[in-house]
Amino acid sequence: MQELVGRLTALDAEASESLKVISYFDALVARGVGPDALLRAAAALSGAVVGSSAPGRTRRMQPTGRPAEEVSGAARLSRRVHPSGQVWIERREPHANDAMILERLALALEITAARRGNDPVDAVEQSIDEHLTPAERRTASARLRLTPGDEVCVVATLPDAPPPVPGPSALVVTEWGPARAFVTRTVPSPPTDADATASAPARVGVGIRVTPPDLPESWRTATLALRMTSPELPFMDADEMGAIMLLAEAADERAAEHPDVVTLAGLDPRHRVILDAYGQKGSVRQAAALAGVHHSTAQDRFAHLADLLGYDVRHPNGLARYTIARILLTLSRPGF
Repeated sequence: MQELVGRLTALDAEASESLKVISYFDALVARGVGPDALLRAAAALSGAVVGSSAPGRTRRMQPTGRPAEEVSGAARLSRRVHPSGQVWIERREPHANDAMILERLALALEITAARRGNDPVDAVEQSIDEHLTPAERRTASARLRLTPGDEVCVVATLPDAPPPVPGPSALVVTEWGPARAFVTRTVPSPPTDADATASAPARVGVGIRVTPPDLPESWRTATLALRMTSPELPFMDADEMGAIMLLAEAADERAAEHPDVVTLAGLDPRHRVILDAYGQKGSVRQAAALAGVHHSTAQDRFAHLADLLGYDVRHPNGLARYTIARILLTLSRPGF
């Protein structure tokens, strides 16, 4: 398929884009994503609001992956979904690939519906969906054999990462890209130094502990925690982050980046290495060893960095300020 796309691109750009749409939906179906993830994917592909209707349920999704408010009389291109549903793209002038996106979306929804029934994968996706009714989420969590008083959490990973906990999972398309969701009573443990030495640990975000009715909140914090991870800090637990999560959530809603984040982004990456080392160890000597520089060199570098940053990380307030700015810099990435 990839070779064919490459050849067609040189001959007919429009045809190659259609093949990319087909390949994209085929990959989602092969991975077993749910109906909501397919709808989000179609909205992201088309760059327009995409909707679907089935008996008793209508959904409209923005290209960001968030639900759209109901608008009456919106122009749309639609397609039937067997046996009694419909999907559509909302815009006045159809784009070149709108028909192909709708065709593949309808086909993917039909395949998914035929596969599922009582599939636990579908139950995972429904149990964390804040846009379903409480009754629908209760039904989904019951299919996962959860009772209303259980303490559970959602664990988020990148799509192809090894499972951090046993049990079913669902691939969910979010506004930051696809992520795999696990609903579990078992909280995974952070990787040990031995794990880190053996191989690069997979990135894992753990949501807050909740009872099943509040699983959407655990999923929201799990995706935020996953976005806060990095190859250097691959494991993030929302409960362990405490009040820092509140600050991260508030900053995530801002349209403009904070000046501390802008300054940090402009630093030489080697400076961020030694700052990160100090953040982990809390000691200039240990940070120097971790960053591979001499202690006296590290002292000079921290003095220089205090001038660049406008604060000194060797003081408690400065370290707190740097820690938050570093997290917000990580969150500023466009995806996971």
